Order: sequence, then C-alpha cells, then structure tokens
Amino acid sequence: MKSLVIRGKIWTGCKDRPWAEATAVENGRFVYVGDWAGARAACPGADVEDYGANMVMPGMSDGHLHLTAFARQRLYVDLLSVKSLAEAGEMLRKKAAQLKPGAWIRAINFNEMAWADTTPPTREWLDSFNFDHPVVMSRYCGHRHIANTRAMKESGLWNSADPYVLRDERGEVTGVMTEGGAAPIIEAVAAEYETPQKLTDAMEEAALCMASRGVTCGHACDAPKYALGEEIFTWQNLYERGKLPVRVICYHDRLPEFTFRSGIGNDQIMYGGLKIFMDGTLGGHTCAMREPFDDMPGSRGVPNHTDEELDRLIRAAHRRGIQVQAHMIGDAAVEQAAGAVERVIGEEGRPRLPYRFVHVICCPKDLRERLARLGVVLDLQPCQCYTDRVMAPLRLGAQRALDAYPFRALWDTGLLVVGSTDAPMELENMWIGIWSAVCRCDDDGSPLKYDPSQTLTLDEALTAYTINPWRAVGRGNEFGRIHPGYRADFTVTDGNPFEKPAMELRRTTHLATYLEGRKVWSR
Repeated sequence: MKSLVIRGKIWTGCKDRPWAEATAVENGRFVYVGDWAGARAACPGADVEDYGANMVMPGMSDGHLHLTAFARQRLYVDLLSVKSLAEAGEMLRKKAAQLKPGAWIRAINFNEMAWADTTPPTREWLDSFNFDHPVVMSRYCGHRHIANTRAMKESGLWNSADPYVLRDERGEVTGVMTEGGAAPIIEAVAAEYETPQKLTDAMEEAALCMASRGVTCGHACDAPKYALGEEIFTWQNLYERGKLPVRVICYHDRLPEFTFRSGIGNDQIMYGGLKIFMDGTLGGHTCAMREPFDDMPGSRGVPNHTDEELDRLIRAAHRRGIQVQAHMIGDAAVEQAAGAVERVIGEEGRPRLPYRFVHVICCPKDLRERLARLGVVLDLQPCQCYTDRVMAPLRLGAQRALDAYPFRALWDTGLLVVGSTDAPMELENMWIGIWSAVCRCDDDGSPLKYDPSQTLTLDEALTAYTINPWRAVGRGNEFGRIHPGYRADFTVTDGNPFEKPAMELRRTTHLATYLEGRKVWSR
C-alpha cells in the first residue's frame, strides 16, 4: 500500500484542531496531520497530491439509506423529476412502447405533493391508458403504491384480505397498497427485471455514484416487504472483485438465526443490527400520530406493533448484543418507542451499542426531554425538511408544523445526531441535507413553514455526516476524522464550502474520494 501526502484546506473533524495544511497516509491510516513540512517529513518519498485551496475532509457516511433499492432504481421508470400527473403518464406510455405485451411496468419515486396539481394517480387513471401490461407506481416514500386492475389481478391482490390492500367504502379494490401490502406485486416485478447481472451492474454503478459524492460508508437498511431488500451477496461479490468503493453496514428487519452480535464481518461489509418499522409515512397518512392529521381528521395513522410485540423484539435484540435501529415519524411512534426502550433498559440495563431512532420528524419538547434521558442516537434526514415543505404543513397544520424537523432542539439535547439521506426516497447527495440543515429554506431563500430557528452550523452539519455515524456503531475511535491512527477515508470538494455563500452548499461537488488512502473515484 503506497504512502501518500495530501495538501489542501483540511477540515479534520477534530474540535481541538479543526483545520490543517497537510496530512500523511501510510498503510491505510493517517500518520500525521499538521503543516506541509511535517507531512513531508513523516513520509519521505511518498506520492504527493496537492489540492490547493480545495477542502479535504473525512469521507461522509450516509447513516440511513436503502442501498440496494438505490441501485435498483436504475432498472425502473424514475418519476422523481416529473412535475405533473400528465408527465408521469407520458413516461409510462414511452416505457410501454418499448416492451412486449404482458411485461410488467414499474414506476418509482412519484411525489404528487411536488406537482402544481397534487392529485395522486389512481387505479382508474392507470386503467384509462388501456395498457397491455400490469403496471404499478411506487410513491417516493416507499410506503404507498398504486396499481392498475391487471396488476392487482395477476398478483392475486384483487381478492386479498390484507388490510394494507385498501378498499373503498363499498368494499371495492382501490388499487392503493400501503406499507407491505404491495409485496406480491413487487416480487413479480423483481423476478422479471432484477436478473443477477443487471442487479450487479446497477449496484456497482450505485456504489461509484456514492463515492463521487464524497461518501465512503453507507448504513444500509434491509426491508424486503417494502421493496427495500438488501442484496448482501452481491455487495460481497463486488468487494471480493475489488469493485466496492464504499463500506457497507447492514441492518435487517428480522433477527438473525445465527447467534452473532452487531459488528460481525470485516471493515468493508459488516452487520449493523435489527431494523424495526414503528409506523409508516407522513405523506401516506400512515405514520402514528397523537392527534389526527390536519387534512384527514378521521385518522391518526397506523402503528405497526403492539407494545407487547415491540418489547419482545427489542428485548431479544438487546440480550443478544444486537443494535436496534427503529423507523419512527409520528409523535405517537416516538412515544411508543421511547416507552419500550425505557422498559427494556429498566430490566436489562444499558445496551452495548445505543438504540438508533430514525427520522423523528414529529418530536415535541416533552418527547425530546424523554429521549435525552435514554441516550439514543438520532438518525435524521435534513433533506426531508425541504422535500416535505409543501406536504408536511398540510398533514400537520400550522401549529404542529412549527415543531417538526427540530434539528437545533434535537442537537441541543446532547444526543448523538447522525445525518443521512434515506435514499432512494431522497437523492443520494449529502450536500442537499447539509444545505437544508444550515439554511432551512426554499429554493429562493424564503423561510419554510417550520420554526426557522431550528438550524445547525456548517461545522455541526459536517460532524453529523462524518464522525457521528461511526460513533453510532461504536467505531468512532478509528473512523470519521482526519487524525493520526484513523483510517484514511477522505474526500476532496471542489472549492471550500466554508468560503462560499450558505445557499451554494447544495451545489457542492467533489474532485476525488479515497478509501484507506486508495483513490476509489476521481473526476
């Protein structure tokens, strides 16, 4: 492994010395951080990379994403950028024209709340195209799907009694499926599209995309019933072939049958723990709320577990040394999770690794104080504050919206805050989240309909995406900083974000990314 000396505007992630001029790398670790002369002396004869005024920083970690699903989106019709239902329909027409009759069509990432007319697609609308194809559309949140009649019948869901396969007041199938209700359709589509070679190619491309955005590690969350399953076998194949430029920490929605604990694996692919879904989504009206939705007064959403079920799951993981990462969006879900953790800690003591509470979008002051006493990790997606800027105030109403996405208040609890994207529900771009955490505004700089004071500093936001994810998994003593002895995972930005207007943060790009001192991507 070559020795390397790097020069640039180095943001170290260390509070005692946040900036340096140069660093030296030997055997995959930083051996010196300081001035240029000291770095050259630490590794005489080493290769030199001089990045001038560009910022060198620790590689970023995406603390919560669905990594294989991020890869899979390359295989389907991606509606993330469409601006209307009509435009979505036109993309479906184009896809149908490319396929043989009877082939499945799946479109992903539609977000009706980003359209001028927020009317969502329906089964009747899909049927109006008279496609000679079964068709399913998946909302960007991953918790809501709409299918045409042919898809419902071919998958066997037309006569399903599953409560997540929705029916209207007359008992008629609506074509809408929430949470895991669409699993039979998703499995049928995957059998047709996700051949081993296509999936391998897509996953290799996705990993390179992450590296190109400064990411050196992803915390991948496996949830097959939501069409978010992880293909660890393929990630292993890429690693063994030297084609995996990022580290992968895997969470699974079931406890493993083998008796191992969190951390098993190697430094490139390791087991993280158990993923639990407490509730659904705000956009789909399926997150569990204390009070009804403002735009659906008859509903408080859907809790996925009874208290007894939740206690049993968490207790089993706790006793086995398996870290728990729990999805929770509504305040009732946060409250239920806090209660379960309180009970298990009361019986079993503190866990080896902290509980990870994911999303925590609706978290008023009483719940923040409760979480602070539990010492949980908060896995936040600041980008969703921006993405949900139209939808969230409608679901929550003006008063509750002021208490949503409370980044500053959560940071000030002293709890560990981890940044992430939740890709592919959001773009796999840390800088959109960093910009949203720092600016908390719309595209034109105008404030969003939340509490405008809930911002982080740039230094805090970078900390959330670099050192904090590694601290969350108990490896913060060797990853996430540019510091002697730490693994040399780092990236180089084009320019120095600290010297640019805050509104430009989301446009930050990268020049190169390194894993253990080896350049794995460059522009």
